[in-house]
Amino acid sequence: MSSATPQELTAAAVIQRLEAGEYPRDVVITLARGFLPLPQEDLIAVLAYLAGSEDAEINQLAHESLKEIPVRIVLAFAANERSSPDHLAFLTRATEDLAILEMLIRNRSLPDESLVDLAGHADPIVQEIIVINQARIIKAPQILDALMENPRLAPDVRRRALETREEFFDKKARLEKLAEEEVAEFLPNDEIADLLAKAEADVTPAAPPPDLSEVEKEDPAKQSVFTQILNMSVGEKVQMAFKGGKTWRTILIRDRNKLVCSAVMRNPRMSESEAEQIAGMRNVDDEVLRLISTRRDWMSKYNIVTALARNPKVPIGVVVPLINRLTLRDLKMLKDDKGVSEVVRATSRKLFTLRSKKS
Repeated sequence: MSSATPQELTAAAVIQRLEAGEYPRDVVITLARGFLPLPQEDLIAVLAYLAGSEDAEINQLAHESLKEIPVRIVLAFAANERSSPDHLAFLTRATEDLAILEMLIRNRSLPDESLVDLAGHADPIVQEIIVINQARIIKAPQILDALMENPRLAPDVRRRALETREEFFDKKARLEKLAEEEVAEFLPNDEIADLLAKAEADVTPAAPPPDLSEVEKEDPAKQSVFTQILNMSVGEKVQMAFKGGKTWRTILIRDRNKLVCSAVMRNPRMSESEAEQIAGMRNVDDEVLRLISTRRDWMSKYNIVTALARNPKVPIGVVVPLINRLTLRDLKMLKDDKGVSEVVRATSRKLFTLRSKKS
């Protein structure tokens, strides 16, 4: 140990020498007692490593020394996403403190493998912390598999794990297997319960079905769907809008009833390319265009932003904030576009002039 220069005396360097067997046993015992001139964060890492030693005495001493470090310091180390992933993994194996384990589980720098290992043997309280960390489970589904194989899995945790598997994996897999034109009958009505309730209470005369273009009239699939729509109640159309394939969505998005076209926008198979196409439509209800503008994932796509900005059917309150995101080239086109409102043209003209001066 004396051969290490101050610059070399770090947790990583000490652990590397321990792994290489460069320290005699009496020195390792000294280290396990916590007698090491290192910052406490580095000391935690070394002690956590030694706590996994096959030597019973070293293992016990390291565990005892680790417990002597103030909990707040260990918690800070466990929560710090800049901590070494390997060092976090050592601590995960070395501690049984629930607060520390919770910090480790929530730390995005903890390797997935460590969480998989922990999930396979954790007690019910730790299981609960793992199963509610859905973001990590979605990233590494093997965590859920390990949790389900835990022989001590608590009934409530099992229920939550099964719900997570159904919601994020089984349903997604079934949707991916569905042909584009198939109806996803298995989708529950929970996500459109509000629309169905309003449809049931709706006593206004049924709106006429959306018009088919000449091209669509020649498409047997679209003609078949259109014929079925003619005989449907509002509630039935809401369900098909939510569960139907692309043909159903293409027709029902233009339905004159806001409940129906709103259900289309909740369809889990609605893609970004469809959203872009709809954003440019002038024969859809403005509520549809407003709903597109509320989706962060779609609004991160520039093509969808420009499609909305150029669509005169989009409410002014939605369009004006989007103009600030347009490039100089698109601003130039929009300021002279007589198809949009004067407010949109004037706002575009003002911003174009301002940016042109700066450039």
